[in-house]
Amino acid sequence: MKRKYSGTPRETIPLKVIDSLIDIYAKWFYKKRRRNLISDTPKVLIASLGHMGDALTVSYLFPIIYKKYPNAVIDIISPTWCKAVNDSNPYIRHVFYIDHFLSNRSKINTWQKLKQNYRTFREVLSDLKKDEYDYYLDVRTSYAVSHFILPFIHVKKAIGFNRRGLGGLLDVELDISKQATFHHFDTYSVLLKEMGIEVKLEEVVPYFTINPSISQQQIEQKLPSKLSSPYVLLFPETGEEHRQMSSEFWATIVGNVLNNSNYSFVLCGQTDLSARIIKNIQEVTDSRFVGRVLDGSKRLSIQELAFLATGAEYALTLDSFPEHLCCIFCKTITIYKASGLPFYPIANFPVLLLHGHTLSLGVEFVRKNVEILYRENMETEEVKNLIAEKIIS
Repeated sequence: MKRKYSGTPRETIPLKVIDSLIDIYAKWFYKKRRRNLISDTPKVLIASLGHMGDALTVSYLFPIIYKKYPNAVIDIISPTWCKAVNDSNPYIRHVFYIDHFLSNRSKINTWQKLKQNYRTFREVLSDLKKDEYDYYLDVRTSYAVSHFILPFIHVKKAIGFNRRGLGGLLDVELDISKQATFHHFDTYSVLLKEMGIEVKLEEVVPYFTINPSISQQQIEQKLPSKLSSPYVLLFPETGEEHRQMSSEFWATIVGNVLNNSNYSFVLCGQTDLSARIIKNIQEVTDSRFVGRVLDGSKRLSIQELAFLATGAEYALTLDSFPEHLCCIFCKTITIYKASGLPFYPIANFPVLLLHGHTLSLGVEFVRKNVEILYRENMETEEVKNLIAEKIIS
């Protein structure tokens, strides 16, 4: 198979060199390993070394696997920063946490990330070796793949993609669709097909299990003032700042809604961006209305945000984990500055999606509860008014 690598020449040339050696090793040694027959009650090891949005959407595979194999066992390989998503999942037996340096967004240097990668791998290796897995599935088509673990563990059938190297270690080495653009769940379904499972994107039911101990009273104790309904959740952040909108953009929308409705807002995030937005809001709205904006940044857990989403009228998000979480529980308005169809939301509730992704222009999305609008430039009065009117109407 001629491999089509993902990345710049600076990234892909080393991958090609390494793969030339891996292919020799795999042919003469690894592929000759002894393997037992695959069980009809399989043990499945699913690897997803991406970020929280990936961890959430990968979890949608688990009930699909159990529907086909009711007595299956599912273990996962995941980074530590996805722990809040994995902890509540009822389908997972065990999580092996490995922090791959390529997907590590911590404010540390590359050498520290490499050491963290090695340390976390060493910490879980002895436990990974204890089982023989019927299937290994790695869902990643770019950046961090976990194929490097395969020579160290017992797997009967290893399935994954070859775009980021080490494909020679896979028993089923997959390439992605030749289409210009595709949805990431389409790649998941290709993996499941190798387990004898057929699934279509339009059939997927997204879920997130909320701990029953979470209550609104508990959440309100963390907020600066009491939350009143109806309310909108605003998530103005992503893991990559170039995908964010300006604080003035959000302030104009929030001010418009405050001036023309009885909605409140809860601003959610992990940085000081919410504080800057609130400062801008004070400049565009009546001072009487500013009290209806609550800054929940750095205060609320993922579980608490999910609980708030169940009672929200809308969530305003970017292409990020909060979008995928909120559209499970409430209507969502989301903005995609730098991506398109590959990450369109798998939603239970209606979604208004504005994107500037040329490759996704005019491409049909099979989940019909997502209204898609293309805008070359998002920072416009037209877009601000469109979003505010959607909430108010």
